[in-house]
Amino acid sequence: MAKHGGKLLIDALDELWRKYRKRLKACRQTANEDNVHELRVSTRRLLALIELLQALQPQPALRRIRKTLKNQLDGFDELRDTQVMLFEIAKTMPALPELEPFLAHLHRREQQLLAESQSLVAGLYQPKLRRKIVKIGNRFKARTADTDLHAALLAAIDKVYADTINRYQVIDPRDLASIHHLRIAVKKLRYLLISVQAIITDLPEDHSKHLQRYLTRMGDIQNATVLLQTLEIFFLAAVPPAIKEYYQKQQQALIDEFMLHREEIFGFWRESDSV
Repeated sequence: MAKHGGKLLIDALDELWRKYRKRLKACRQTANEDNVHELRVSTRRLLALIELLQALQPQPALRRIRKTLKNQLDGFDELRDTQVMLFEIAKTMPALPELEPFLAHLHRREQQLLAESQSLVAGLYQPKLRRKIVKIGNRFKARTADTDLHAALLAAIDKVYADTINRYQVIDPRDLASIHHLRIAVKKLRYLLISVQAIITDLPEDHSKHLQRYLTRMGDIQNATVLLQTLEIFFLAAVPPAIKEYYQKQQQALIDEFMLHREEIFGFWRESDSV
C-alpha cells in the first residue's frame, strides 16, 4: 500500500457508499425483508470502514457520520427481530399450537413496523451526508498522500482482534450477555475485513465464510434469547410450559454447539504482540 494507502481506502469508501445508495434506493421502492436486510448489511460495511478511517486519521466529521449510520441501523432492529421470530414460530407452531395467538401478534407487529420503516427509509438519505463523505475522503487522501499505511492498517485490525479476544476470554455460557458482547466484536472484525478486502488480499478464500458461521452460532443464541424474552412479555410471564421447555432446550443446544466450536476464533486473524 506504499504511497497509495489513502487512495485505496477512499476507493473502497466510494464503492461501499455506492452499494449503500443502491440498497437504500431498493428499500425506498419496497421495504420488504430482503431489501431491509441488504440495506443493513451495506450500512454495516460502510460503518466498519468509517470506523477504520477514524482509527487511522481521526476527524470530527467521521464521528458524526458514524453516529448517523449507527442510528440508521438501530432503527431497523425491532423489525429484524420480529421477522426472525415470525420465521421460527411459523415453523414450530404445527407442533405447538399454543403459539397461534403469539404468531398472530407477530404478524400484526410486522405490518406495523414495515409501515413505519417506509417513513424511516424515506428520511435516511441526506445530501449533506454524501458531501461529508466526499470531504473527509479528500482530506484523508491529502493527509496520507506520502504515507505507507500498510503497517497502520494492520495495527488497526490487530487492535480490533485484540479487543475481540479480550471479550472471548470472559465468555460464560451462564451469562448470555457475554456471548452477545463477543458477537458484536466478531461482527465488527468481519465487516472491517470485508471493507478492506481489496487491500488485505492474503486471507484464505473461505475466511469470511468461517467468520460468518461463527457469528451465526452466536446470532442463533441471541435470537433464542430475544424470543424467550418476548414470549415472557406476551404471555405476561406465564408462558405455557410446553412452549417454554421447547425453547429453553433449543437455546441450551445452541449454547452447547457454540461452546464446542468457540476456539475457532484464534484462526480469524494473525497472531501479534497486541493479542
